[in-house]
Amino acid sequence: MQVEQTERREVPNADSVLKFLTRNPDFFNQHSEVLPRLTIPHHTGQAVSLIEKQVSVLRNKCCTLENSLRDLINVARENEQLHQRLHRLIQDIITASSLDDVVNLTRDNLLANFNADDVRVVLISSDEQEEPAADYLLLPEKDPGVALFSDIFKKRETRCGQLGDAQKQLIFGANAEDVASAAVIPLIHNRKLGLVVLASKDESRFALGKGVMFLNQLGEVLSRRVDTLT
Repeated sequence: MQVEQTERREVPNADSVLKFLTRNPDFFNQHSEVLPRLTIPHHTGQAVSLIEKQVSVLRNKCCTLENSLRDLINVARENEQLHQRLHRLIQDIITASSLDDVVNLTRDNLLANFNADDVRVVLISSDEQEEPAADYLLLPEKDPGVALFSDIFKKRETRCGQLGDAQKQLIFGANAEDVASAAVIPLIHNRKLGLVVLASKDESRFALGKGVMFLNQLGEVLSRRVDTLT
């Protein structure tokens, strides 16, 4: 029977490091990326030498750049995951057989993937229409509530920030006071079709200036699909 032996990795001590560097004098020339992480004193009495100061500044810049790069990688990874989820949602929306299915798919997905505390859908009807089976608000085309969002319809893009009191009351009713920030997606294709509103109790979640690229893409697909089903 063969007995497996586990190799034990020994942590090098100062003597072994010294011997290695002595035998490999070109080590730091071949691995210059290590130098900014090293602390090498430059004795000049009580004064701080210019070389030591420059090394300290470079080391701090190196750490800052590494942290920034790490943050960018994390953001890119999150955006890639979000893009994949959005792609699946769009596929479901395109193949949905009814308007109610489109609304339910949209609300469930946005609640799960955009960290929203609430998602409401408003549809605008150009004629008399029965009460919806799905959970959305249906407004006549000439309803005064539609005019509250005229600026958003005019610009045709998602807007983040705080809603006005009348806007919150129309969309959220008794839960209006819980809305600290919101993202409003206009649905437009040949005419005003409605709105998708994501709300949060956190003022910073959908603060003014937040990126809305994914929400704009969703709005374009939803607009075309809703138009074909109404």
